[in-house]
Amino acid sequence: MKIKQLLGMMALDANANEVGKIDDVEFDPVEGNITGMTIVLKKNFISSDKIEFDFDDVKSIGDYVLLNKEINKEDAIEEAKKAKEEKEEVAEEVEAEIVDEEEIEEEAEEAEEVEIE
Repeated sequence: MKIKQLLGMMALDANANEVGKIDDVEFDPVEGNITGMTIVLKKNFISSDKIEFDFDDVKSIGDYVLLNKEINKEDAIEEAKKAKEEKEEVAEEVEAEIVDEEEIEEEAEEAEEVEIE
């Protein structure tokens, strides 16, 4: 099976409940193995969240990707929201650090100009 055939395939949990569709596949180019997948959890037509899982959690692949664990969709959505918020917080912190570094560099350049004059 080709990786691109997995994309868009429906994922079911251990109880055969629909979880969502496969959105992305992580691949180890050295070993030639799939290491993980990302599932899009559809909430409604406008919004969706994503969860990641290890390929070890896959029981079988056929018409569906069948997971060997039970997934509570509501809990998974909450976990995805928390992970998304954490990523946003880290991005804001990194952005703030970059801005601080740029301000420091600007102040240093201004100080050099003042000392030269």
